[in-house]
Amino acid sequence: MTPDTGRKLIDTWFPCAAVDEACGNSAGSGLNEKAIFTWFASRPIAQARAAVITSLLPEQPGVHALVDAAVLGDHTAIEKLGGTVSELYSGSPVVLDVFSGRGIIPLEAARLGATAVGLDLSPVATLAGKVLADYPMRDWSTEPPLPWPSRKDPTKTLFEDESAPRLISDLANFLGEVGDRMRAAVERYYPRNPDGSFPWGYQWAISIPCDGCGRRFPLLGSFTLRQPYRKTRDPGQALRLVIEGDSWGVEVIEGNPEQSPTYSSTDLGDGKRRKGKSARCPFPCGHVHSLETVKSKGIAGEYRDELILAIDTEGEAKRVFRALRPEERQAAEYLDLTKLEGFGPWSAIPDEAIPAGNVHTVMASGYGYRTFGELMCDRQAFQFSETVRAIRTCHAELISAGATPEYARALTSFAAATLARRLRRSTRGCAVQARGKSDGSAQNRTYVTDLFANEASLNFQFDWVETGPGLGPGTWSSISAMGIRPYSTHVRGLRGSPARFRQANSMALPYRDSSVDAIVTDPPYYDMIEYADASDLMHVWLKRILFDIEPDLFGTKATRTKDGLQNKNDEIIVRRVHEPGRVRHDKDFYEASLSTAFRECRRVLRPEGHLVVVFGHSDPDAWKRLLAALHDAGFVVTSSWPSRTESANTGVASIKVTVAIGCRVAPDGREPATAAQVDKEVADAIKERVRRWTHEGLTLGDQMMAAYGPAMEVYGRYSTVIQPDGQIASLERYLTLARRCVREATALRLDQIPIETFDAITRFAVFWMRVHGRTVVAKGEARFLAQVDNLRIDDVRGDLLDETSKGFRLLLDPPSRIDAASAEFDVARALAGAYASGGTEKAASVLARWERPADDEHLWAVIGDLAAQLPPSDDTAKTLAALQRNASAVKNIAQGITNARIDASPEKTPTLFDV
Repeated sequence: MTPDTGRKLIDTWFPCAAVDEACGNSAGSGLNEKAIFTWFASRPIAQARAAVITSLLPEQPGVHALVDAAVLGDHTAIEKLGGTVSELYSGSPVVLDVFSGRGIIPLEAARLGATAVGLDLSPVATLAGKVLADYPMRDWSTEPPLPWPSRKDPTKTLFEDESAPRLISDLANFLGEVGDRMRAAVERYYPRNPDGSFPWGYQWAISIPCDGCGRRFPLLGSFTLRQPYRKTRDPGQALRLVIEGDSWGVEVIEGNPEQSPTYSSTDLGDGKRRKGKSARCPFPCGHVHSLETVKSKGIAGEYRDELILAIDTEGEAKRVFRALRPEERQAAEYLDLTKLEGFGPWSAIPDEAIPAGNVHTVMASGYGYRTFGELMCDRQAFQFSETVRAIRTCHAELISAGATPEYARALTSFAAATLARRLRRSTRGCAVQARGKSDGSAQNRTYVTDLFANEASLNFQFDWVETGPGLGPGTWSSISAMGIRPYSTHVRGLRGSPARFRQANSMALPYRDSSVDAIVTDPPYYDMIEYADASDLMHVWLKRILFDIEPDLFGTKATRTKDGLQNKNDEIIVRRVHEPGRVRHDKDFYEASLSTAFRECRRVLRPEGHLVVVFGHSDPDAWKRLLAALHDAGFVVTSSWPSRTESANTGVASIKVTVAIGCRVAPDGREPATAAQVDKEVADAIKERVRRWTHEGLTLGDQMMAAYGPAMEVYGRYSTVIQPDGQIASLERYLTLARRCVREATALRLDQIPIETFDAITRFAVFWMRVHGRTVVAKGEARFLAQVDNLRIDDVRGDLLDETSKGFRLLLDPPSRIDAASAEFDVARALAGAYASGGTEKAASVLARWERPADDEHLWAVIGDLAAQLPPSDDTAKTLAALQRNASAVKNIAQGITNARIDASPEKTPTLFDV
């Protein structure tokens, strides 16, 4: 029986500083775990560990230091906390993650000795969880030897370590056997070099017929193959396009390119520069084809795959491009995919259609590619198909040799994960990238680009690379080794019991009421990633391997959708483009579905249990809808703790700050309250927290995010909050109030003058500078900041904020005009601009046009504060500093101009002054 321990650590404290520090090292960043299986928006280990620990443990003497140590990776501290958890719960508490993704949160719950359960709608994500936190935590010591002789790989491509855990050594053997069988099956289509090696890879390109002359030509985005490098006296290599009559060919030359690419965004020779890229025919006609024309040719089926070059390896890492030998060109042309034997209910090559309207996620579908199998050229697809066949054959032989179905499943699932990771380097979205500089001043490594243009989109290239069946980056051997190494590190550091993973819908949890001690989860990020669409390419290949090995995930009964893809109707996201025939995934759908999921969480959670939601998004609307969903589901937010878990140095995701939100079930019998009462309680709660946050080193921006917690805790104490006009106060009111209270509680002053005594525009601008400086801020965040001072974004767009596609940036340039009603911040900018161009007299003439006294303390406080906030090297900072040094002269001249104007025309109203 779980004791009612009341409040947990998450309600009053969170190891923010330790999480921030841990995310910068290998033990806490999650990069090692990220390398094991391809999934999206992975949660750093440090934050997941902190969220689980603080959701289970109450406040105890010395616990803060122990938690900090555990978050930083101290194994002894983790052991001690695991023992504390066991004692507190008289056994093993149940920790549930209803959006488990790759399984980071269940992994950390299992490490603490909890009964960890992970659910996800995606079978791909569920498999990732099993590979990460189920199979490696089991004891496989009684399994019989593998049916193949122990391998000693002379190339050292696969992981070799006699002290490696049984699972790791057997995986190396299994993957090596798969590679051998795949190579034997495809070798006739990949002729070896004279020395017996396979070429590392091959460059392909799509060709189109010219609308001007009818001849076919290849779409090549770069003629640079390998940059020169002076240090090694490497001249580099480039491609030369050779035109002979009605045909074309390619040559490899030393040095930099002599020709312009056929597909480019530069001037294509007709004297005009076009927006976007265009294709120019290299034949004498020189006809230019717009991108729209090029796309239409793909949709009309006019694309043709052309094998361009072979790529060999010289030494350890140097890539050498060369012309194709006749047998290499012929081998690629002989391939016939129609005769391949399928896999159970599925064809050998994925024929599942890419959903219509999915161009923004699977970019190739906008160029006429209709099925997932078409995302590769025929020979690439054949190599993947034979890899699938080899994996399945090895699985069958394991079973025949006496391996338990569970162990055979574990090894096969990791092999399937290896194939899924190889997709990132083996489709039409992967190009040869030549690092270095054309002048030879930088190292000139050559590598294969990633299929994922970002975490939400699968790239497409007109010219791409196909890695061969041999050795080198992107090949099966390389991808296998790159997976086993981090897996070995991962397995060696595990403790606890295997986590349990299940493919399930968070809106209908398959558990009884009041059966879970804590729910720690990382819900889908609003409109950032369309998870199922972005992972369907993995899904169609995985189900060909695992349809009868992991039938609960990939069997025919599990794949119930008409298109054979993953379930998207129940996916809790905001979809950027609505597709006919699908549920409309708009903002209301997201909020309503998330509310349903949280209501289910409330149903299965024990009365004393906690829900912890880890969330990161720059759009306040996403926050508003998340918090509204929690409130509607009957939860009271008790805390929110920001951590810089996803900054650029982690390589994990693009969000800089994520927040752990602590929640408890709202008590029954809550009474209504007035807005005035709740406003005061929110202000008092945040004022008390700000003192502690400041002592703990939280930045002003972090404190504004953290303030949502105490504001929502107060808001949730009452059934309704009634405004003076009788209307119900909205949740958004208290998100804005939370930020305003932080600013008030910090007693922000400019030259000892309280910020609240300045005008709204100036408060907004000064606070922006304090929180964000001159960086670009997401549009939603900018709207939120404006609301703190009761401003609309339209009030500050243009003159004060520069709008870009990525957000807004605060302008320090002079405003377009100054008048008597101008804000102090605008006058300060105008003075800086005038002083920079015309010195004291021009600055004084600007100041004289403002009807307030020339020595107005608010204005000069803004000037001083702005100068202090900017780096000393900033030109505006230098101007403001000079303006301050000459303030007396500027004030005196301005006062003289004002006096003279009054004497000449005392009744004249000042006119607008064009700065």
